[in-house]
Amino acid sequence: MIDGYQGIMPLDTRNMKPEYIKQAIEQHEKDIKEYALRQSQLKPEHRYENTILRIQKQHELEVMHLNKRANNKRNLQEKKDNFYINSKI
Repeated sequence: MIDGYQGIMPLDTRNMKPEYIKQAIEQHEKDIKEYALRQSQLKPEHRYENTILRIQKQHELEVMHLNKRANNKRNLQEKKDNFYINSKI
């Protein structure tokens, strides 16, 4: 497995015939260089890292905050439940 780069998927060579692997890797590296060149020519607000990656990071942050809120709510409910159970004994 050869790593991808931002908008380019990783290259999976596991099912390739051995005689094509070297050529595929060279093409993959060439595609990554061309992609990086094209990205550098775009306005910053149109580049992959400022669109897709920014949104992915924002989504991950939102999920983290939602999980934290859910955990806090769950902990609060457990405290209330334990208080209720202990007050009935």
